[in-house]
Amino acid sequence: MEISNADRVVYPDDGITKGDVVAYYESVADSMLPFLEGRALTVERYPKGTGSKGFMQKNSPDHFGDDLIGRHEVEKEDGGTTVYPVIHSSDAIAAFANLGVITFHVPPSTVDDEWHPDWMIWDLDPPSGEFALVRQAASHLREILEGFGISTVLMTSGSNGYHLRARLERSVDADTAARCARGTAALAAAAHPEEMTLAFRKAERGERVFVDWLRNAPYSTSVVPWSLRARKGAPVAVPLAWDELGDVDPNGVHLAEATSRLDSDPWGGAHGLDFAEVARTVDAALEEAAIELPAFDRFRS
Repeated sequence: MEISNADRVVYPDDGITKGDVVAYYESVADSMLPFLEGRALTVERYPKGTGSKGFMQKNSPDHFGDDLIGRHEVEKEDGGTTVYPVIHSSDAIAAFANLGVITFHVPPSTVDDEWHPDWMIWDLDPPSGEFALVRQAASHLREILEGFGISTVLMTSGSNGYHLRARLERSVDADTAARCARGTAALAAAAHPEEMTLAFRKAERGERVFVDWLRNAPYSTSVVPWSLRARKGAPVAVPLAWDELGDVDPNGVHLAEATSRLDSDPWGGAHGLDFAEVARTVDAALEEAAIELPAFDRFRS
């Protein structure tokens, strides 16, 4: 594709240009598309490069191009609507990069069935740089989840932590999925209280890993696999095999080497899980452990 301002430096500490970013997204587009296609897209744009302030964008302006994207209109709770872009082709990914997009974020469900997710996500957020701690938390959470028959895959966030993801059959609604994600996170934190927490406020976490279960509401988002992050070195959120947990830091794969991982598929064996029975089992475990999940409003917590 024709790239506008291809020589503009996007990562000033690394000399990475806009042309490099677009070329990267052209290379990984086919691998990214299954995680993007048909979902309400939120993009993180840095038109002047990552050395300047960027912004998050949900609404899809006309210049995004009807030939490459669809649009999905959602009513806001306080009135008005948000018109999300929806990607249906690999070509659209590079086109977004040409508009200054660095990072792609999507919800756990597609627009054609927005209340029934096909992914469940736990985002492990440690104190900055505490990679050993977040590795341990990832292992603990995986063990808890496997106890309920939940098989997970692992991803670097490109930032401080890891994401654990479980592929779902569309057998539970979004509220049930979010409650199950929160319940398993609470059980993990109760089992390892010195290392893991559900405290939303950073001031209350201490030196513990926050097990963020909040990515599971219908229009809550998480970073898309293979997305770049707007951080020094151009780190990438990449799928990992579980046996790589001890070797690959959360921000340890960068633009220059990420494409070398395209030939492997560590998530290839992930199959959808019917969560209806799992959710009942998690609720029973919460009751047995006397753990309550009170109403939660992230904007007031």
